[in-house]
Order: sequence, then structure tokens, then C-alpha cells
Amino acid sequence: MSNRIKDTAIVRRAPFLNLERSQQVKREIDDFLDTKIIEWNNTVPSAKHLENKEINQDYYKQTLIEHSWRIRLMRTVQCNALHKISQTNAEAAQLYAAYQDEEMLHDTLFMQDAESLGIAKETIFNTEPSFYTRLLSGFLYFIAEHEKPVGVVCYSYLVEYTTQKITPKQIKALSESIGKDKISGQAAHLNTDLVEDHTQDMWDILSKLIESEEDIQDVKRYLAEIQELLKMFFVDMHNKYIKE
Repeated sequence: MSNRIKDTAIVRRAPFLNLERSQQVKREIDDFLDTKIIEWNNTVPSAKHLENKEINQDYYKQTLIEHSWRIRLMRTVQCNALHKISQTNAEAAQLYAAYQDEEMLHDTLFMQDAESLGIAKETIFNTEPSFYTRLLSGFLYFIAEHEKPVGVVCYSYLVEYTTQKITPKQIKALSESIGKDKISGQAAHLNTDLVEDHTQDMWDILSKLIESEEDIQDVKRYLAEIQELLKMFFVDMHNKYIKE
């Protein structure tokens, strides 16, 4: 009589990527993301607005509110993905749960900076996330339900990788344009990401979920699609607050 239970990661398979191949694929993915960062800077209007000496206050305030909402929505998206991952790869699920433990309440850090600019908590709570952020959340739910949970992890890898590359410049610029006392939440968030090396943490998870050469190509496709959804939000922000 065979066991009817086939999931919940009861079978522990050897990883598709050995250590050497994993490092090689990571370099390939990182090179791909570097080209996407260049593309972002060339195609997203006001892509480097937060690095300017003078910034549009309404634009900046809305980014803080949106970051808070994006983290909140990702809590449920990523817990849903964790459920899917736990059925197929226990080691990846353990690492992903630990990452969620560190990141899950970081919306409060962005709210802290918003409050320092006079934005009340009630205002943040009563401001709906943008249409494009809701689209992103829905897209990631769809991926987990109908495609591969690795696609949801791609969102976290993209965020952590670009944070490592871009955010230090933004924090330095904002400390001069806004004031260090008003960006302490964002600085703490960045510090956690860099000290804990969340980019490597996310790769450790991704590498365990990649099970074929096709998955490697799909990771690039997911990264590109997620960037397109994020791009829509920032184009809309430019049109609302900066475009004359």
C-alpha cells in the first residue's frame, strides 16, 4: 500500500544547482538585473528624483505611504507563497519563514518617517494603496496559485538586490534634503537589509527552488514582469506630482 500524501516536502531531493552552478547562475541573474536597473533609469521618468537636492514633497510622502502598504500587502502574498513552498521544499520554506520574520513589520519604519513629516497614522490607514500596487499583489497571488512560487520569491530578490545597489545613495541624499532625523526608519530598514545580507538570503531560497534550466529562464521573466508592474506606479507618480 502506497502513501497517498505526495506533497508537504516529505521527499528531500538533492538540489538541481550544486554550489558551483549556483554561484554561476547568481552572477547571471545579477548581470541581468544590472541591465534592468540601467533600463529603469533610462525609461522611468524621475527615476532618480529622491537623489536630488530638492525633492517634491508630495511625491516623497506618497512613496512612504505606498511603501507601508506594499509591505502590508506582501505579508499575505508571501505567507501564501510560503504555504506553497512548504509543500515542496522544507529547507527553502524554513529560510523564507525566517526572512518573513525579519521583514514582516517593517511597514512601521516607513510610517515612522511619514509621521515625522506630519502625516498622521489615520491618514496612512485611510489612504488606499495605488491601483498598480494592488495589481502587483494580485499578480504575485496568481503566480503562487497557478504557476510557481519561485516567481513570488523573485519579487523579494529584486527588491533586496536593488536596495543594496540603489538605496544607500537615496538615503545619503535624503539625509541632506529632508534631514537625518526624518529618515531614521528608512535608514534602519536599509541597515537590516545590508547587515543581514538579505540579497544572499533570498538567493539561498531561490537556488533551492530552481529545479531546471527552464526555471532559470523563468526567473528572468518574472523579474522583468515585476519590474514592469513597479514601473507603472512610478510613472503614475511622476505624472501626478512632478510632470508640469
